[in-house]
Amino acid sequence: MDPVTLILAALAAGVAAGVGETATQAVKDGYASLKGLLQRKFDDNPRAKQTLADHEEDTETYEKPLAKQLRETGADQDPDIVAAAEQVAVAADSAGIKTKYNVTVTGGKVGNIGDHGNVTMH
Repeated sequence: MDPVTLILAALAAGVAAGVGETATQAVKDGYASLKGLLQRKFDDNPRAKQTLADHEEDTETYEKPLAKQLRETGADQDPDIVAAAEQVAVAADSAGIKTKYNVTVTGGKVGNIGDHGNVTMH
């Protein structure tokens, strides 16, 4: 999974964890850490900071704008951010928190790795 998709999935899992009783403290703590790292990365970019805040309120609407900001700021290449996202994803998986992954492949082969995956091809 590319770093942008991983970060978005981890953020979505953290938001989902915040609304439910089933979340472990590890998911909540990991999400807070990831969000803090991103906010610091976005310190010089008010648009990116606002997009992160908007994403927390509406993950589906702001997924693409946040993906763009992650790439433009280099957050997707920051090893600390990627590691924090991986920790959230692992903790969320252990807690049974489902996240969605949206991947579009054109003119290529599709593979699916992970638990509970679903691939629909048209």
